[in-house]
Amino acid sequence: MAEAQTRQVRIQIDANGLHYESSGTAEEVVPQIMRFLSEAVPTYDLARRLIYVPDLAALADRTSEIGKMTSTSQLLLTRNDMPAERSISVVLFMAHLAAKIAKRAADSLNIEEISTAVGKAPKTIRNTIVNMQRAGLMERADRGSYRITQKGLMELEKSFRQSNEVA
Repeated sequence: MAEAQTRQVRIQIDANGLHYESSGTAEEVVPQIMRFLSEAVPTYDLARRLIYVPDLAALADRTSEIGKMTSTSQLLLTRNDMPAERSISVVLFMAHLAAKIAKRAADSLNIEEISTAVGKAPKTIRNTIVNMQRAGLMERADRGSYRITQKGLMELEKSFRQSNEVA
């Protein structure tokens, strides 16, 4: 099996008479771009405060402490002491991220996949999903499969921040 290579990006931006060039991994370049745009386009900084962009890297770091993906792309939680809603959110985030990095074909999971991943009965999963959908934390992707929403990502980030504050 070939070792995964880190993709390098190169970017050049000209804005309001300012010039910016950078290269590196996306994880390195994106924060630099955000800082440049905040300085070069003052209204961008204002808009950035109003627009939610999930910090996928930070979420991945936190999630890696409690969940893993097998070589067959099966998602599993390594902790079973979390409430069903949080467990489901974590697993749906993992599916979301795995699809973004092309490790899974879809960003959604069905009831059985969620149940296996979180180690809870399918009936518990179904009951919890109803409440999570009502709250806008997840949505139906296809018949019988679900994906995390932007609001679900925001709430997951918030729950990780709150657990940091308590610790």
